[in-house]
Amino acid sequence: MTDDYDLGYAAQYRFYQFLYILLFRIRAWGAEHVPARGGVILAANHQSFLDPPAAGLALTRQLYFLARSSLFCGPLLAAWYRLQHAIPIARGTSDLAAIRLAVDVLRKGHGLVLFPEGTRSPDGSVRAFQPGFAVIAARARVPIVPVAIDGGFRAWPRRQKLPSWGSIRVAYGEPVPPPESGKDAAVAVAAEVRRRVVALLERLRHTD
Repeated sequence: MTDDYDLGYAAQYRFYQFLYILLFRIRAWGAEHVPARGGVILAANHQSFLDPPAAGLALTRQLYFLARSSLFCGPLLAAWYRLQHAIPIARGTSDLAAIRLAVDVLRKGHGLVLFPEGTRSPDGSVRAFQPGFAVIAARARVPIVPVAIDGGFRAWPRRQKLPSWGSIRVAYGEPVPPPESGKDAAVAVAAEVRRRVVALLERLRHTD
C-alpha cells in the first residue's frame, strides 16, 4: 500500500464509470464537499452490491474500502477486490487488524469508503449506523463525509441474483468533524452522520 497513483485502480475506475453511465445513468451532486487530499471517511448508506463503485465514481481521488472477508473467495475475486483497494474485514467481529489497517490508510492521506449499516438494506431504508466508523475517524483524526446513494436497491436488491437497468444517484454532504475520544461521542457522531445521509437521500428522491 503506497501513496503513489495506482494505474490498476485507475483502469477499473474507468471501466466502472463507463458501465454505470451506460447501465445506470449515474449522476452525482456535492462532490466539492469531499476534500481533494488528506485522510477522509466517506460514510454511505448501503442498498446494493452496486454501492461501493458508485460511492467514488464522481471523484478524482483514489479511494479505499472495507469489504467483508467472505467476498475474497478464490484468487481471481481476491485480486479483483484488491485492485479496487478493498480491505477484507471479518463481519461480526471487531477485527482489530482491519481497524488498524483502516486507520493507517487514513493517516497516509487516503480516502476510505465505509458502510456503517454493516450490510445491505433488506428494503432500501437506512438502518442504524454502527459507531465503529466514528471510532476510526477519532483515532485517525479525519473528517467524515456523509454519502447518500439511491437507486441501487431498485436495480439490484438483495433477493435478486443479477442487476437490472436502473438509475443511480449519489449525493455528498458537508464534512462532519471527527468525534473526541469516548464511546458516547462516537455514538453521537454516528447518529448525526446517519441523519445527514437520510436528509441527502430525501433530497435525491425529489431531484429531477
